[in-house]
Amino acid sequence: MKKDTDSKENSKKKVKKHPYIFRVFFAIFGIILIYIIFNFSRIFNRDYIKYYEVTSGEIVNVDRHTGVIYKDEKVESAKTSGYVNFFVANAERVNKGAFIYTVTDDESVFDNVSLDNDDKRIIKQNIKRYVNSISNLYFYNIYTAKNGIDNQINELSIIKQLEKVDFDKEITAKEKGYAKYAGLVSFVIDGYEDKKYNSYDADTYKNLKLDSIHKKKREITSGDKIYKIVTDPTFYIAFDSSYDYDNYKNKNVYVKFVYENIKARAKVSSFIGADGKKHFLLSVSEYPESFIDKRTTDFEIENKKVSGLKIPIKSIISKNCYIIPKNMLEKDFETDENVFFKLGLNGEKIRVTCNVSKEDDDYYYISIDDSLSGLKYGDVLVNRYNDVYSLSEVRKLDGVYNLNKGYAIFKNVDIIDKTNEYAIVKSRSVNGIMLYDHIALDASSVEEGDFIS
Repeated sequence: MKKDTDSKENSKKKVKKHPYIFRVFFAIFGIILIYIIFNFSRIFNRDYIKYYEVTSGEIVNVDRHTGVIYKDEKVESAKTSGYVNFFVANAERVNKGAFIYTVTDDESVFDNVSLDNDDKRIIKQNIKRYVNSISNLYFYNIYTAKNGIDNQINELSIIKQLEKVDFDKEITAKEKGYAKYAGLVSFVIDGYEDKKYNSYDADTYKNLKLDSIHKKKREITSGDKIYKIVTDPTFYIAFDSSYDYDNYKNKNVYVKFVYENIKARAKVSSFIGADGKKHFLLSVSEYPESFIDKRTTDFEIENKKVSGLKIPIKSIISKNCYIIPKNMLEKDFETDENVFFKLGLNGEKIRVTCNVSKEDDDYYYISIDDSLSGLKYGDVLVNRYNDVYSLSEVRKLDGVYNLNKGYAIFKNVDIIDKTNEYAIVKSRSVNGIMLYDHIALDASSVEEGDFIS
């Protein structure tokens, strides 16, 4: 009986041992599971905090203006009435004495002219050239291309009938026109050909009346203005600007003509206009054909270039920082930590470390969200000399999240200039960012102190 009793007691002890072992096992398993989940969360978090490696770069600032174009233009008028036929295309360059047009009594002299294969080949080549450059054209310039091809077809057609004018007894040219000047031919006459840029005033652009422009036509009356020649390839653009371009005197600037999608060199100068005020002038000697029929243009001038560290705009965030006198903080050179002491509730000194966001000659700036410092408004700091300072002054700074230490640290940046996408910041700021630093690409997706790797 005693043996039976002993065996029962032993079995009870064994039964009691098993639950304890299971509890230990599950506890260990739980710790391992938590560790695995924690590490996976770190990896997951790291994958979504994308970084940007700081590079050096530059930003070119541009000013956009609208200006009025002035050219050296000579207008020619018809001496007789009839039907005019031109033998040059718009924007074609001609020499002095070149044959330009005829005037006849018969409207149908040059109708129904067929082109031979050589003529068609020339036209196809020009169409191909326009098509190949179509990606560089604004939509309305397609019509400019169309007009150019129409002019060429018209020119080739009329040349075929030139012999009829000279030799057919039934067809007589009442008038033949020859170029009095060398230059570019234009069939657009807007009434401003005799104006010079010194007639410009602040209201010139606003008061321009270009709705009665004369364009190329077939039937004319004696005295009609029928074409003009631009005798000088250099044209001038008068404009106003709040930026003072006098410091660019005698220097080339790069000008981008917005709608023409052309970039050209130009010289900038200033002049006194008809209103007695100072205005600016561009002199351009490139691409005169593109502006042959235009009186106004929109353009951009590159006026300033800044260099430094280039960072994305979305990496920049503004944060409030405590301003702390430099004598309140110490440097622990063994741990490379910034150390200060704050007074506890019982007057004891509490050692605290922090990340410095900015440093100048007199102060350290520490983000109020710095998880290491644990500072709050009104805390009292004390140094080794028992000087005290109450946290009461806060300043908002622009900065980025530096990721070099494996977690997000707010660092101030001094912005020199910026565009919609990038900013150029100073490259030599104490406790700031440096070339090749890793920063958060999107500051809005990061909290200060976030663990990165």
